[in-house]
Amino acid sequence: MNDNWLKEHFTFHENLPRPNWENIYKHADEHFGKEDQNSLWSNVARQWMHELSASLPKGYKQTETSDFILLSDQTQRYNKTFSRYLEKCRRHLLSTLSGIANDEGYGKHVVIIFGDIDRYYDYVSYYGPQEGTYGLSSGMYLNYGYGHFVFPNTDLDNAEPIAAHEMTHALLSHLQLPTWVDEGLAVNMEAAICGYPSPPLNHHMFAKHQAFWGEDEMQEFWRGESFSRPDKGQELSYQLARILVTNLAENYDAFVEFANTAERKDSGEAAIEDIFDISLGDMIANFLGEGEWWPKPETWKV
Repeated sequence: MNDNWLKEHFTFHENLPRPNWENIYKHADEHFGKEDQNSLWSNVARQWMHELSASLPKGYKQTETSDFILLSDQTQRYNKTFSRYLEKCRRHLLSTLSGIANDEGYGKHVVIIFGDIDRYYDYVSYYGPQEGTYGLSSGMYLNYGYGHFVFPNTDLDNAEPIAAHEMTHALLSHLQLPTWVDEGLAVNMEAAICGYPSPPLNHHMFAKHQAFWGEDEMQEFWRGESFSRPDKGQELSYQLARILVTNLAENYDAFVEFANTAERKDSGEAAIEDIFDISLGDMIANFLGEGEWWPKPETWKV
C-alpha cells in the first residue's frame, strides 16, 4: 500500500503536522476496506510518526514492539527499556482489570516523547483542555482520532508510573466512566504496577479532607472539575477517588458491572444505587460525616 495519500490529510499547527482523522478514516474506508485493518492502521501510525519526526529536531526515531510504536529522541537503551515496560504494563492492566479494561481496535499504540517541554506544550495545545490528565507537564493520553500517549522528556523512574496511569485511561476509554472512577482506577493501577504502597490516610490528612470538602467542592468532584484544581483540592480529589474505588472494588464482580454501566451524566449515581444498593452521598457520608454529598446533575452546566 502506498502511504503517500496520508500527506493530503495533514495540516500544521505550531509547525507540527496534524492528521485530519475524519478525512483519513473516510479515505481508508473507501479505498482500503478489504485490507487487513490492523496492518493498515499500524502503517498509518508509522507514516504519521515519520511525518511528525520530519518536523522535529534531528535525532527522533521510531522503536517498535508487538503492540507499540514509540517516537523519541532518547537513547536506544532508553527506548528499548521503556518499550518493554509498556508491553508489560499493558499485559498487567488487561489481566488485573479483567472485564473492564479493553484493548480492542486496530493499529499499534502510539507513544511520543518530546525532547523539550516547549515542544510538548506546542503539541498538546492543539487539543485544548484535557480530561484525565496526570499533570500537564508529566504526560497524557490524547483520546482523539487515533488515541495516543504524549510525554515530555523524563527519566525512566518518572516515566514508568506516568505511563501506567495514562495507559489505564487508554484501556478504559471505551467506557463512559465518571472522572472519579477513571482517576481512582488509574491511581490505583499506577501504584500496583510500580509497586509502591498507598499513602496513609492519617489524622492529618483526614483533617485536610474535612476542612476542604463542602457542598460546592463535592459537586466539582462529581463533575470531574476538582481534579484540575491548582490548589490542594487536586491532591485531595485523587485521594478521595482512590478511596472510593478501592472500597467498591472489594466486590470485584459487582464493580465490573458498575464500571460497565456507570455514566458520566450522573457521576455513576444510578448505577451504584442499582448494583451496590447505596448512594454516592452515603459513601461520602461514611467518610466525612453527614452532609449533602450526593451528585446534583440538574445543577451542572452542560
